[in-house]
Amino acid sequence: MTSSRGVAALVFVIGLIVGTIADSDTSRVLRPDEGYWILAADFHVHAFVGDGALAPWILRREAERAGLDVFAITNHNQVFMARIGRWLSGRSPGPLVLIGEEITARNYHLIAVGIKRPIDWDQPALSAVNAVHAQGGVAIAAHPVRMYWNAFDDRALTLLDGAETAHPSMRADEVRTRDIEAFYRRARQHNPAVAPIGSSDFHAVAPIGLCRTYVLARDNSKAGVIDAVRQGRTVAVDADGHTYGDPEHVRRVVAHRARVASVDSSPAVVWRRLAVACAWIGLLGMVVLGNTPFPPARS
Repeated sequence: MTSSRGVAALVFVIGLIVGTIADSDTSRVLRPDEGYWILAADFHVHAFVGDGALAPWILRREAERAGLDVFAITNHNQVFMARIGRWLSGRSPGPLVLIGEEITARNYHLIAVGIKRPIDWDQPALSAVNAVHAQGGVAIAAHPVRMYWNAFDDRALTLLDGAETAHPSMRADEVRTRDIEAFYRRARQHNPAVAPIGSSDFHAVAPIGLCRTYVLARDNSKAGVIDAVRQGRTVAVDADGHTYGDPEHVRRVVAHRARVASVDSSPAVVWRRLAVACAWIGLLGMVVLGNTPFPPARS
């Protein structure tokens, strides 16, 4: 007699099979848009082993599912896992992985993207920005709330390449929102081309790409992405879809997002959601139902 647990197991297996088939090709077709490669990026992502929950190869798959074209692995004060992620990204199709670091000092946090070696955290913010530039990278102020403001003097603000203006913590904290927006306005007074950056600051909870940056790059490469940030050709998008950036850049990004929106409603996405539902229902059924048999059919 077929048990309820057996049916639940069958539902679970069906979910796995459907999910595998639907997830066999999640890559997006990229092409220049109005003269730019408009790339979805997340420049603040943490990985395991380190201060993140997911290994670089899993992060890359999650980034692809989230519709990202590029992301930076930015563990605190180390680049080891970022180097592994970068090495792996050159051996299979998928989002571009950049080597980064969240320079975590006593009185500031700074995201370094496009570097090769770790940046010493025990130095003033201005010196850290210069050290990032010396390696050809870009320096981005991370979640710059008021407690970090004093670390960035006028010279540091002038040399900053970007500042996070969209961060998951802003969603539930009006004080942090005001602080971060005020820092961006202050940075623009010293460097009008400072890039607005949206980041997930993924560790384990906020999904990768929840807040993101759209980069208007001249070419689809690490150099193209770094140059776009350095030149301020970015648009930050927060978790609620609000945009930050130059009005013309925002116009291009909004139009681009509208053109690619059909990807999110494709049959593959629907099948993947169905697969996840089946897998969870089946797993829950196996745990809850145990070996409960079906009642015998009445004659």
